[in-house]
Amino acid sequence: MNKKKIMILGMSPMPFENGIKVYGTGIRTWQFAMPLLEKGHKICIVGYAIPSAYPPGSTVVREKNCRVGRNNIFEYHILGKKDFEDISLLASIAGDFKPDCLVGCTFYPSYIAARLKGALADSGIMEKIPPLWADLFGHVMAEAQAKASIDGDDTPLFHYWNSEYNTLQAADIFSCVSKRQEYATVGELGATGRLNRHTAGYEFTHTIPCGLPEGGFKHEKTVIRGKQGISKDDFVILWSGGYNTWTDVDTLYQGLIAAMEKDASIKFVSTGGEIPEQDIKTYPYFLSLIKSGRFKERFLMKGWVPSRDVPDHYFEADIGINIDKNIYEVRLGSKNRILDWFRAGLCVLSSDVCELTEQMAIAGAGYVFRPGDQDDLVSKILMLSTDREKVRSAADAGKRLGLKEFSFSHTTEPLHAWVERPAMAPDYGEEKVLFFEKDKALKNMERVIAGYKEMISERDRRINEFQAIVKGRFPYKLYNYFKIAGRKIKK
Repeated sequence: MNKKKIMILGMSPMPFENGIKVYGTGIRTWQFAMPLLEKGHKICIVGYAIPSAYPPGSTVVREKNCRVGRNNIFEYHILGKKDFEDISLLASIAGDFKPDCLVGCTFYPSYIAARLKGALADSGIMEKIPPLWADLFGHVMAEAQAKASIDGDDTPLFHYWNSEYNTLQAADIFSCVSKRQEYATVGELGATGRLNRHTAGYEFTHTIPCGLPEGGFKHEKTVIRGKQGISKDDFVILWSGGYNTWTDVDTLYQGLIAAMEKDASIKFVSTGGEIPEQDIKTYPYFLSLIKSGRFKERFLMKGWVPSRDVPDHYFEADIGINIDKNIYEVRLGSKNRILDWFRAGLCVLSSDVCELTEQMAIAGAGYVFRPGDQDDLVSKILMLSTDREKVRSAADAGKRLGLKEFSFSHTTEPLHAWVERPAMAPDYGEEKVLFFEKDKALKNMERVIAGYKEMISERDRRINEFQAIVKGRFPYKLYNYFKIAGRKIKK
């Protein structure tokens, strides 16, 4: 195997860091990096420090020899927004490290990596320009739509599309979290001129679903049972992670209340909350429903807890619940929290919207309900709260499915194959003729209009001739027949 030098632009913190919060983007970055380290590649990670995941005033970290485990040693830079968007700084890091390829991990770092690739091409810092793998990690325009809907403002759509467009133009190959997102990305590539004669037959996209690391969680301390009114025999429904724009808290709340009316043992525990960088409305709204409604004493809303304490909750809950709106963002995406629950052996109950929940239901590795259907949600909750054997059986099946199909190393196999021989896309350096500069576009339009005028003129001439044949006397008809025949012979 050819050992390569790989520069990864991603999101921080990653799961091995003891952060205040660990978001899915940080997990995704480690999903890409860890298997490459284990294969012996030399890695330099430049991570954007998500502000809400670090203590206020924390300093930037630039560490040449970061160690995770016994043998995983890599260069690690954790940068704030200003430094992460400083392309000259990133180019300097790349110039020192001299990567064989660039990997952008999730949407924002991929956009920055696209800008870095262009800067390296223009500056001459590196003798050979490294090709770029861009991981899109969810369909960003569908995410933009969900955010616009919550905020009542379409203004951010341009920002999202501008970043997406530049990434689509610059990257050489792409990864998505689902086969569904792959097809959506192919459509975007066509719209931006990348499906051209040079790339015919080239595999632009690959699916890398959300993944989980090898090894399980450990239950280290009691965090739910016997605390705040939750007994050993209660049926605990757990939510973990952020409440984002696509979370259907209305159906969740109404479903929980209806189920609690029929089963006094049902309790709801939540770790996680609002996401300052993305959605600050959904979680407070959910809290307002609980505060003003019935059974508020049966809701234990913990907010964000230290990432090291989250797995303890998995072991003390009966099921983990995931509930999404039936929108494009969810249909094209995936769910890290479900894989976390698989890893811990926690039974999953989820709205059936994304590709992962479809796979889970087919494998019998969890339970699903129709999105937005409160009655179906209540039915599934009561079925599980009264049949703990079904809960245990699905939990075991979920853990088997997760370890078999969604390990970090297995899911990233397409990336490993590309890293062996990283290469530019076939249209690198070629003119993209789908779009024209203004003057070229005007000239092209003039040619098109002239062609249409000629077609119209020819049509009118033929109509006049045939009208003359139909209406004229015999000698004139004969003349026009010979006129048409003569023109055809000349052609």
